[in-house]
Amino acid sequence: MDIEIDHNPTPSKKYFISVGLNEKEAISFDCTTKGHRMIKQILIKKESHDTAVDEYGEVTAEWDAIVLKDRKFVRIYHVKWIDRDKLDTVNGETWETVWEKPISEEVDKNLLHYSRLVSDNYENLDQFSKEMTEFEDIISKEIEKYI
Repeated sequence: MDIEIDHNPTPSKKYFISVGLNEKEAISFDCTTKGHRMIKQILIKKESHDTAVDEYGEVTAEWDAIVLKDRKFVRIYHVKWIDRDKLDTVNGETWETVWEKPISEEVDKNLLHYSRLVSDNYENLDQFSKEMTEFEDIISKEIEKYI
């Protein structure tokens, strides 16, 4: 499973976890400034970051994101986000939110826990193989409800 997690180490109370379904679709779990929800996003446009800033305005926020593949750390990269309501432009890619669903308090609590675990230990995830499997299982069960 390919997962991207915004770097939000402990004691953060927020998270954003995104799972690519394919090259142009993603399911994300969002507990940030936009709410407390599960969303499906579709990639609608790719352009340079500078072109996006010229077209849509200044960067709303910046942070780092952690990329995992099959429960292993792949890389960390810097995110520049332009908030456009249902359209989010991230490093020049514009993603449209096509639906959103609520998440339970239990799932929210678990996702916060695993987001912190990954953020705090992303370079040493091998020692957390059991936890990483549990994390993927929770995500998979939630996604299966809607696809």
